[in-house]
Formats: sequence, structure tokens, C-alpha cells
Amino acid sequence: MPEAEDLLSDEDKKKEQATAQKRWPATVILAVPFMLLLVPLYKAARERVNWKAALALIATFEVLMCCAELFSVSRGHWIWNPNRTLGVLFFGIPIEEPLLYYWFPPLFVVVLMHTFEGFFEKRAAKAGK
Repeated sequence: MPEAEDLLSDEDKKKEQATAQKRWPATVILAVPFMLLLVPLYKAARERVNWKAALALIATFEVLMCCAELFSVSRGHWIWNPNRTLGVLFFGIPIEEPLLYYWFPPLFVVVLMHTFEGFFEKRAAKAGK
């Protein structure tokens, strides 16, 4: 008995290849500009940030979001296209989720907030002279 692939015509095989998705880890690639922006922001705010408080915030956010994510995945509310992730899973969740979405945004917000705070303090000091 011939295999199913043998029964496909050349035209059907071409259509199947045309619709097949290529591996492209979009989440990582789309986060790169924000990571590059974090470097100058970090340099501007590193002395102002209370790092113990920032790490506590990030750890709390990470735990809560991982629990919510695991719940969503277990109920089938949240799925990923495996061609758009790196492929490494952490308790059934792509590794990008805890690293890029739960760790990075709170850190970015804390550093950005302190950068703006420093900028406005310097601006107020110049205006007060």
C-alpha cells in the first residue's frame, strides 16, 4: 500500500511547502530593541535603584505570572506557535515567557522610572539656579 506522501501530486507538495512555516523566534527578535535601550537607561539609573526592592518586585511578578500562565495553559486558554519560540520549555511554557515577559518588563519599568526621576531632578535644579 503506498504511503500518504506518495499519493500527493507534485502540485500538492508545492502548496504544502509554501504554507509551511519557517522557524522564526519572533518573541526574542522583537525584544532586542528594548534590551538595547535598557543599557543606557541602566547606566543613567544604576545609582538610584534600590536593587533589593527591584529584585523582590521581579521575583514576586515572576511567581504570580508563572502561576497564571500555568493555569491558562492547563485550561487551553493560552497556546504558542512552536515555530515562533526557541523551543525550550519550562514546565510546559516556552522559556521566553519567564525570561522576556516576566523578568524584563518590571526591570525595564523600574530603571526607566529612576532614569526619568533623575532627569527631572536635574532639570528642576537647573531651573532653580
